[in-house]
Amino acid sequence: MSNANHNLKPLADEYGEVKAELVKLEARKKQIVKHLEDAGIHEVEGDLVRVVLSLIPKSVGPDWKKIAAKLKPSRQLVRANQMTTRKEHTRVSVYGRTGETS
Repeated sequence: MSNANHNLKPLADEYGEVKAELVKLEARKKQIVKHLEDAGIHEVEGDLVRVVLSLIPKSVGPDWKKIAAKLKPSRQLVRANQMTTRKEHTRVSVYGRTGETS
């Protein structure tokens, strides 16, 4: 190992620590979102930020591989071969406070 690479070892270790911390933070973020969803909260203003939850519906579109396998697809054929392109999920937006409390 060259001296230049040896000097980068602490940076590699720090990168691993950051990645591990991000995993923990992502898990905590999911817990918080689940708690807000379970409580039926769509918007809440804290002391520092305002959080808004928006349900994003799953996205459905044609499965072009199936359609391409058949000739001259009709609208009915396209509709019959729909596939989910995005799962339903909750979007969480964080904004600066408005100063209002509820």
